[in-house]
Amino acid sequence: MTEQRQPLGPDVMAGDPNCPISITPQNAIPNYAGNVSTANIADAQNVVSQLTFADIWRLPPFRISFGTVHLGVMGVIAGGGRTWQIDINDVNGYSTIAATTVQGNLATASTSERQQYVQQMVRRALEESLSNRRIADVNGPCR
Repeated sequence: MTEQRQPLGPDVMAGDPNCPISITPQNAIPNYAGNVSTANIADAQNVVSQLTFADIWRLPPFRISFGTVHLGVMGVIAGGGRTWQIDINDVNGYSTIAATTVQGNLATASTSERQQYVQQMVRRALEESLSNRRIADVNGPCR
């Protein structure tokens, strides 16, 4: 499998003391799909690029679909965070190819620039998960 990653651009708020965001790899994705095609990877990158700051905080069963995959919010976690994953469409059994946990302390981003930064970092976490097959944890706070 050849993975192609789209560049995410420079951090718009890196170093802002009121919005320190970290992405930390966690455990391997437990239900990782068996056969992942280059089309699945390309579609996943496209669906990630559609995720907005407002979407991040939606409730299940919200999802965005693109081609062979969909990106969906799977649950609400303590503190108001969300869990997201990318799944391959129409697969019985293991179908996940990326997963992230977004901590609720990022929902309080107070400016459009900080909201854009949160969005960028959540997208980056999904891209990293797509690449390394691990759940990514995105944490702040961002005020």
